Amino acid sequence: MSIQDAPEDTGTAQRSAGTDVPGIRQVTRAEIEKFWENGWIRLPRLIDPDLIGSMLQRAQQLMGPEGDANEERKGFDFETSPASQSFRSPSEVDELYERVVLSKQLGRNAALLLGRDHAQRFFDDILLVKLPLSQRQDRGQALGWHQDKNPTDRSWIYFWIPLDHVEPQQGAVRYLTGSHKLGPLWRGGACVDLDEAYRLAPRLHSCEMSDEMSFEPGDVIAHCSWVVHGTDANVGTRPRWVYRPSFFPADAVYMGVPSPTIAERGIKPFEILDHADFPITYEPAAAGGAG
Repeated sequence: MSIQDAPEDTGTAQRSAGTDVPGIRQVTRAEIEKFWENGWIRLPRLIDPDLIGSMLQRAQQLMGPEGDANEERKGFDFETSPASQSFRSPSEVDELYERVVLSKQLGRNAALLLGRDHAQRFFDDILLVKLPLSQRQDRGQALGWHQDKNPTDRSWIYFWIPLDHVEPQQGAVRYLTGSHKLGPLWRGGACVDLDEAYRLAPRLHSCEMSDEMSFEPGDVIAHCSWVVHGTDANVGTRPRWVYRPSFFPADAVYMGVPSPTIAERGIKPFEILDHADFPITYEPAAAGGAG
């Protein structure tokens, strides 16, 4: 199936068939087109709510029922951000998360959204629990406006997967729509406030800010490299549970951007990221007509 053959919108969630993880549907043509125009796309009911419920239960086993019980694992976890309590690489310690990130259908969705039905690799994943400020001032702050780093020559996909009901007051993600078309705007990954973003990149004034959004379990947002986004503080009363895996084309070339994750695996500049820690999760020839 080509990208042009992706299914039309039908008004109901389409379930994928023949994948290793039942309950993940395929993106539609309309969603692909909107993603290319905006740099991000909301994907209603991309994942079955029952699967999301199981993922939330597993996350709470790793991080505690309120998402604040896990301790930083030295030498493994990134330093915890004041914007959230985090747990890096749940797929390395939990078989359900491993099956989800290795799902052919999720990898195929990444390929279709990136505009080319091509093999995809999984890069990393993280649980991000934004705690209410009333509970933890140091784990529920706003995450400033930023572009996600991309150490290769191809655009990446990041899936923002709420594991519970999320309301705007909990710090849901927002985007400057179409900002991916402007390319890298400032140091990758650096978070700034909105006024500073406009000062650094005046053309951002032409990019409309996305509306505040609520999410039901199963709703997902996908965004690409370079689209500017951020979150507000969690001024609600419940933790905001989000899971964020990332994927990239299997033929992407490492451009030498400082990255311990890549360099420590012996991958040199201008080589593809051909390593067991970045497994191919989807190949067109092996898709078997999924979706």
